[in-house]
Amino acid sequence: QSGQEADILKGIVKFSDHQVKQIMKPRIDVVAIEIEENYSSLMTMVKNSGYSRIPVFEEDFDSIKGILYVKDLLGHTQEENDFKWQELIRDQVLYVPESKKIDELLKEFQSKRMHIAIIVDEYGGSAGIVTLEDIMEEVVGDIRDEFDEDQEVDYIQIGKDNYIFEGKTLLNDVCRIIGEDTSIFDEEKGEADSLAGLILEITGVIPKQEKEITVGKTLLKVISVNKRRIEKINVRKK
Repeated sequence: QSGQEADILKGIVKFSDHQVKQIMKPRIDVVAIEIEENYSSLMTMVKNSGYSRIPVFEEDFDSIKGILYVKDLLGHTQEENDFKWQELIRDQVLYVPESKKIDELLKEFQSKRMHIAIIVDEYGGSAGIVTLEDIMEEVVGDIRDEFDEDQEVDYIQIGKDNYIFEGKTLLNDVCRIIGEDTSIFDEEKGEADSLAGLILEITGVIPKQEKEITVGKTLLKVISVNKRRIEKINVRKK
């Protein structure tokens, strides 16, 4: 495995040289909502954007008031238009400079159990955002957002209660396919949405091939790690 380990180390070194401004979504492309917008406008934006976390600003994007997690809206899908959705805003916002290294931001995301950061330019304005998914694209390959339903789930069933999934597979899809409730990963998953993200959340590092992790009723085994990516994971129900 020494060659593969060398590849992973090279990948981590390359990854650590990148600044967040190289992967951020610039403010002109950010889907965000003004805090005075009504509930109807908010729900239209949520449905049209497909994003699971939406920055909330006052007047302009330089004045961020917090982040709205769409999952906090799930119990409020049939409210009247005067519903005070603003009460659901999470006011803990992570601000980081454009020059911050990606690996440093990843550590900060993990330590603070946060999923999105506002990137600040040299003048103190909001330049854009970076999410955990953006970073994971650098580490473990493309990770679909939790409400992205455009792609079919790619997996192989190799026996009874025994499957091989791609690392980017969403945890909700894994649970549906193996016939388990989506809560089975709740204690360990933190802010992870994908299988690879769950493993990173638990281990804190890119694991070696053959690494096994027990989570609840399942045994997860890393099948292949290619350079900086957790590619395939064996999921077996115990």
